[in-house]
Amino acid sequence: MTSAGSNRQRVITEWDSQFAEIGMHLRTIYRDGFICTVYEPSSDDIGFSLERLYHTFGAALPLPDVRYEGTEGELYDVVEDPHQWRNLWDDPGYAKLKSDLIADLYDNLPAPRAPLLRVQAPA
Repeated sequence: MTSAGSNRQRVITEWDSQFAEIGMHLRTIYRDGFICTVYEPSSDDIGFSLERLYHTFGAALPLPDVRYEGTEGELYDVVEDPHQWRNLWDDPGYAKLKSDLIADLYDNLPAPRAPLLRVQAPA
């Protein structure tokens, strides 16, 4: 099945953010009226020390600690729920569809950039 008005079978997007030492890596597929986003495990091997930056400016702010194990995600039926208010990720009735979308996502995901770009600022 293709998206209305195009010959695409799927749309895939990637989003990587390295804020301080916390890396967030999201992979999303849109297919057949569903959006499925996989939260890959957080990374902490690149980036910069936010704590050191805070101390430089004399700030006493809490350090962010948002980390994902790789089991989290989002799944939406955009036909029935166009505003994406009901996350179906943990709904057992959508487990097979979720599994199929994740397999399709990783089967069609482009190879990662080599070498990776250097982190120059938080994003």
